[in-house]
Amino acid sequence: DISMGKIKTNLGDNIRTLRIEKGWTQVYLADRLQITAPFLAQIESGKRGTSLELVESVAELFEIPIASLFLEQITNYAESKSYVRDVELKIAEKQLQEIISENITKTFERLRER
Repeated sequence: DISMGKIKTNLGDNIRTLRIEKGWTQVYLADRLQITAPFLAQIESGKRGTSLELVESVAELFEIPIASLFLEQITNYAESKSYVRDVELKIAEKQLQEIISENITKTFERLRER
């Protein structure tokens, strides 16, 4: 079970990590996001939540999937990127299996009708 506090902590830690990896200051990132540096500091410290619109802006700015911002640790981005890709692949595989199954069923129904 994940609490709202844990979500805010993960989000804040990940934003800070990504910002530091880019060598950006809080003032610079806050300016890019059109928020104040103190507000960003509160988000990074996990003391404050934020809107989904701002989360989306952060993801766009760092060119990462939104979901990766909520992972336990984004410090190894390659790992988190791989995790998100694996989840997306599993979903795509399930959808493909359903489509294939439907097509096979329809094909057999057409064959029986002849």
